[in-house]
Amino acid sequence: MGSGFVKTMKRSITSSGVQRATEILLAVCTLFLIVLVYVRMEAAPLLYDEVFHYQRITAVLQRVLPPAGWGVMFPGYHLLTAGLLTIVDQTSIPAARMVSLLFGLLACGVAYGVARAVDRPTALLRTLQFATLPILLPFFPLIYTDTLSLSLVLFALLAALHARLLLVGLFFLLASCVRQNNILWAPLLFAILLEAEPEWRIVASGSFAWLRAAVARLHHPHALRAVIRLTAPFLLPVCGFALFVAMMGRASFSPDLAAAHPFPSFSLGNIYFTLFLFTALFLPLVLVRARSLVRLLSRPWILLLLVALFVLFSAGFRVDHPANSEVGRFRDVILLAAAAGGTAGFVFWFAGALAVLTMLATPLSRRSFLWIYPLALLYLGGSWLIETRYALVPIVLFLLLRKPNSWRIEILQFACNIILLTWVFS
Repeated sequence: MGSGFVKTMKRSITSSGVQRATEILLAVCTLFLIVLVYVRMEAAPLLYDEVFHYQRITAVLQRVLPPAGWGVMFPGYHLLTAGLLTIVDQTSIPAARMVSLLFGLLACGVAYGVARAVDRPTALLRTLQFATLPILLPFFPLIYTDTLSLSLVLFALLAALHARLLLVGLFFLLASCVRQNNILWAPLLFAILLEAEPEWRIVASGSFAWLRAAVARLHHPHALRAVIRLTAPFLLPVCGFALFVAMMGRASFSPDLAAAHPFPSFSLGNIYFTLFLFTALFLPLVLVRARSLVRLLSRPWILLLLVALFVLFSAGFRVDHPANSEVGRFRDVILLAAAAGGTAGFVFWFAGALAVLTMLATPLSRRSFLWIYPLALLYLGGSWLIETRYALVPIVLFLLLRKPNSWRIEILQFACNIILLTWVFS
């Protein structure tokens, strides 16, 4: 018996060593891939909104700052990029793309920190999944706000996981200065901070039991003081944004683009498109959860949910933003085909239904992480324009905060990313 135990331990240690060596090798290959993407894009013509972002960076460098010339989002990205370009005395497009690449690498580093805080053994592998995410990696070298915005959101999340209030407030403020809709992630960060407080460590099996216990805690002075103290990091960005909206009557930084990005508003387009992307990106997870998905269908409320998703899709899914009608753009081809209904519409809805069922069957690492879902609805629903980039933060949060699967399944997820990237760059 003792001999068998020793042999089992040796096999386990050997297997663990092979897995770790494989992950390190994949990390080197991933870094090479990121550099290759940059080299390929470095001298390419400006793509889509890169034109406008580079113009704004150039305007900062030339100290010409007409408010009407800015975009929808606050100019945090442009100011920081221009500052870094000034330090190295460069103004070229390749230099600006190098700065964006550095933001992407920074995002990988902080993603590792988040993954390590959530589940240390799988941290490196899930960071590799993050770095090779097919809707993220192509933006690493591009002059877009999204990689910096994502980095700052993840920094705020990492600070919350370590209960560093000052850093939560700082990075949350910076994230809001790059893309103001990041304000919506405040409840998630607050819930993570609150969960770490001794007065708010509630042990309850069911959601309703937990909710009753949480309401009861509000009557305890110490628990109430903790709530008040933990709101401090969010006061400046939230109040600042509210003041901006109250004074300007819009959420868009540029008055010229306010009509194309109305506030407040709620559209189903990005929600359904993100669900579609979820199924494509997490296909290994969908397949692994297949039995759980079938079991879920035996519950009446799940069937009612699917019917509601179909009714909402049929009645409310619209692709009517002027920027979603570009002929030949793959994103818009999919969206317009789905909006037209028929077989394409059904396949699009079915992919979304699979995504919802997979989320229901996939546990997150902590109860507080459940805030991802309602906040993602608000985050995505607030944009009339349907964009792949808008799905980045919700999908990344799910990737990093879900409970890990077996090593083989996680490797399969990485391989799926590589296959999709091959198709994206082909």
